[in-house]
Amino acid sequence: MAQPSRRRDRAHLGIDSAVLWRLGALRYETAGSPARDPVSPRDFWEASRVHRPAAVASVARWEHRRSRELRLEAPSDGPGDHPGARKLIATAHLRPRLRDGAPMVLILHGYAVPMPFWDALQARTLRARGAHSVRLDLPFHLRRRVRGHSSGDGFFGTDPARILGTVRQSVEDAAALVAWVRAEITPAVAVMGVSLGGLVACLLAAQVRLDSVVAVAPLCDPPATFLDNMPRNLARRLGLTATSGGAWGEDRIAARAMLDAALAPLVPRNLVPLTPPENITFIRPELDIIVGPQPIADLAQAWGADLWDYPYGHITIMNAPGVGDRIRERLLDLRGAAPVERRDAAAAISPR
Repeated sequence: MAQPSRRRDRAHLGIDSAVLWRLGALRYETAGSPARDPVSPRDFWEASRVHRPAAVASVARWEHRRSRELRLEAPSDGPGDHPGARKLIATAHLRPRLRDGAPMVLILHGYAVPMPFWDALQARTLRARGAHSVRLDLPFHLRRRVRGHSSGDGFFGTDPARILGTVRQSVEDAAALVAWVRAEITPAVAVMGVSLGGLVACLLAAQVRLDSVVAVAPLCDPPATFLDNMPRNLARRLGLTATSGGAWGEDRIAARAMLDAALAPLVPRNLVPLTPPENITFIRPELDIIVGPQPIADLAQAWGADLWDYPYGHITIMNAPGVGDRIRERLLDLRGAAPVERRDAAAAISPR
């Protein structure tokens, strides 16, 4: 069995390597001098709009045989001067006449996804299992990307202040959707995030009480991932080597210390989650070379949350046998959710 196992492992690692190369070829903001001052996680999130969410509106709707599709928009604020930097865009599908307490599942995609195929598939399957669904386009991605650029271009950069800004905007947008769902549809909200979306899900869980959270291969320690798992083609462009910290410090030790302090609000391990740990599940691909498996294990231990291990890579974990069913069962396990009044969600919302 050893030889097939080695071939399988090489296949997982090969797919991750190809994706790493593609991520390294994206555009990253490198203008200006990096902000190097430490940032307090508590002060950073208290100053955010997570607890003062923007008002979400339904601006268009389409009737389908089994659901009503809504285009949702709201004001948003983050780095960049393109339209997507100023507007939240999301798509919700509401199913009529669901059981009492049927949840809404918020799905958060990964970094640089060109099309949300996997997310749409999960949403459709979750609806068939008795849930509503909503998918958020993260800043600089999909319908919010910069015109003429690839999805994800510009989200990250060398300045920690920019990284803080785009990630905080993502969490604020997700919090606005949660507030809309609870005001208009149902108090039961589950969240699933993958990779970058997993980071957003974790940070949201730290600030907002959620009924179920599943983070798949989450980017839960950006400083560690940026330094230890950066694509080689990008590292060369940024001057990051075994001895140099590139734009972040004279050497890698100095760079790690600077990033740990400047990006502290984006490391969920530094936060105490408002969502109960028993409602949170992390999925760790043991062969992940994009995010790295150790930060996920460290976060699960720090939060006391469930950790599911799979011998797959960062990308192949999404097609691991049985993982999709297991995720959906966990998302829809809302035994701790508050009881709700029965309502016809598809009839409750009209474009404003």
